[in-house]
Amino acid sequence: MSSENGAAGAAKPKYQNAVVVGLVLLLVGLSIALAQYKASSLLTTLAEYFTLSGSMASWIMSIFTFVGIFLAFPAGGAIEKFGFKKTMIVSSGLIVVGGLIGVAAYGTINGIVLIASRAVEGIALTFITTAAPVAINKCVDPKNVGLATGLWGCWGNGGAVLAGVLTPQVFEMAGFNGVWIGYAIAAAVVAVIFAVVIREPKGEAPIAEQIEEAAAPVEAPVKMGFKDLLTKDVILFQLSFAIFNIIMLALLGLLPTVLQLPVKGFSLSASSMASIVPSLLALISCPVGGIIADKLGKTKPILLITFTVLGPCLAVMYIFTGVPFWIAAVILGLVGFASTGLLINGWLQIIPHPSLVAKGMGLLTFVQCVGQFLGTFFIQILLGSDYSNFVFAGVVLCCLGLCGVVCLVFTKMK
Repeated sequence: MSSENGAAGAAKPKYQNAVVVGLVLLLVGLSIALAQYKASSLLTTLAEYFTLSGSMASWIMSIFTFVGIFLAFPAGGAIEKFGFKKTMIVSSGLIVVGGLIGVAAYGTINGIVLIASRAVEGIALTFITTAAPVAINKCVDPKNVGLATGLWGCWGNGGAVLAGVLTPQVFEMAGFNGVWIGYAIAAAVVAVIFAVVIREPKGEAPIAEQIEEAAAPVEAPVKMGFKDLLTKDVILFQLSFAIFNIIMLALLGLLPTVLQLPVKGFSLSASSMASIVPSLLALISCPVGGIIADKLGKTKPILLITFTVLGPCLAVMYIFTGVPFWIAAVILGLVGFASTGLLINGWLQIIPHPSLVAKGMGLLTFVQCVGQFLGTFFIQILLGSDYSNFVFAGVVLCCLGLCGVVCLVFTKMK
């Protein structure tokens, strides 16, 4: 009995607190989101300073998703080989390196070097967004995964809002170098917090506890590859996830431009604020959605509800102004954007085998990057060169969102 007690006392807890893990990962996510979105509000200024054409200047932002398309799968392999913790620490280091290269580009007025620095930061984004859900999967009790993924899911919306508020002020006070060096220092501080607080457990991921095994435990490790991810449920889920990213891009990327059309009557500042409202509300709905999923022990019913409002609300925001617009914005933020964390939670349940978790997250990141990169061209085709086809675009995006719901209906998950 004493030996058993001694063994129990010596054993370390298998899981960490879901709130702590979620918040620390959120800090890491915010650090890379600041790096990504710091150029958004300065795009015109940067294009003028570096004498970049419109097409070249667009790469300051689009290079992030372009890099992700090619590195998403290698990111999954790196996590399998080195673990999520080393991967995320090194990736945070790349944020710092990218920031310093950007400073050098500013000093030499070299636009190509600036875009190269953004590519380095894009590599960091790809690896961090692939590794963070793996960290949740390994460190958090399966009963609380929804809460952790809900907190982590706030990184994109929260980072976009934070960068939109902070960057102009820091730029006005400290200039380009102040923004780039300041955000690099923030990334380094967050990396230290992550390294100290988050432990990487050894052994199989906790998600295995959520997967029903038909046979007895195998005696030897099972080697599985990306081809084993190509199941019906995986394909249906990824189609819905690609649609989700197109809808997010349509809102955060192109809606402000639509709202600035004369027929809409929004000023530059008003259009930016209008597109930010759902993102602000998502900071509430994303964690709450995860908590509800944990309490119910089911993700699919909540995800279907949140996903269903995405397309219709976006269509209303594209087509109408006034009261209908603001009602749709609030519903989208308080309900629709809760899909962000729920999608990650649901995906962890769909991955066919525990050994495929890292590869699965690589696939998810790949689909996200492809959806955002190609979605830019798709939505612009819908809107037309002068963005006047906003009614047609809204209707098509609404139908596309509902197609995503159909895909989820036929996807098996808890």
